Amino acid sequence: MSIPGATYLITRTTVMSLFLLTPSKIVNQIMEYCIAAAAHGRGILIHAVSVESNHFHLVVTDTEGRLSDFMQELNRSAARCLLQHYRDRFPNRRLDAVWTRARSFSATLLTTSNAILDAVVYTLTNPVKDGLVRDYRKWPGFNTRPGDWRGRTRTARRPNLYFKNTPEEIAYSICRPSQLGDSVEQAVQTIELHIRSAQQQASVELAAQRRSAMGVNAVLATDPLAAPTTPRPLGKLNPALAAGGDSGALSVAKAAIKQFRQAYREAWREFKAKAQATFPGGTLLMRTRFGQLCSALDAHWCLTAG
Repeated sequence: MSIPGATYLITRTTVMSLFLLTPSKIVNQIMEYCIAAAAHGRGILIHAVSVESNHFHLVVTDTEGRLSDFMQELNRSAARCLLQHYRDRFPNRRLDAVWTRARSFSATLLTTSNAILDAVVYTLTNPVKDGLVRDYRKWPGFNTRPGDWRGRTRTARRPNLYFKNTPEEIAYSICRPSQLGDSVEQAVQTIELHIRSAQQQASVELAAQRRSAMGVNAVLATDPLAAPTTPRPLGKLNPALAAGGDSGALSVAKAAIKQFRQAYREAWREFKAKAQATFPGGTLLMRTRFGQLCSALDAHWCLTAG
């Protein structure tokens, strides 16, 4: 379901959880440029980024309903760059893919302001939660900070890999989600307060497990073609929706998604029978690729960017 103006928490994992995104100057440059290039011209507003060693998180607003276009370009260009980089670096080691094939990417629709706040905090503190560093500002991979919302323009420089006919530099911004209120300074202070709380909780949990943070030097020394030795967690939820603890808002959103899917199935059956149908508002593929009509989109249950 495509909702223009909606905000999402995006997650993408490497194939076999290999450490292909291990921080380095070139990997950081690749990810920054690919994210900026994919967002440019597609109506994607970037709010938060954290690229860890085998996955990344983004919080973005999809102003034009083109999230899938953005992720397709990001996945494609980053994979081409990383494959070329590692094949040059390790000519005697085989690497056939960068991203896991289990699913293209995870996109959690954030339906309330609290859900957006939680997603930003989760994204930025992920290296702390995972026991890699004690403070997210020490993470050597490509990430952002709430202070970036104050309006500083950033510049992504094109890596000397894969890209040929694209700009050498791309200017982009990390902006505040408008759903967090009218004051940039208040939003920054609120997020930073929640980040401190999340990092303190992560420290308590590490101590309870008798673990210490891995540290920057150990992170940088990671073999990018290795993988975690611990089993992959089973049974963890991969939610399509988040409401920041508001059970009423979550219930309404679930009902709206269920109604959309039922209407889509009915339209699909009609399309197969007649090659023409009116799909529910929020339909993307059948509208853009096959020119099918869609009813008006009613997304009052989702807090969209103003």
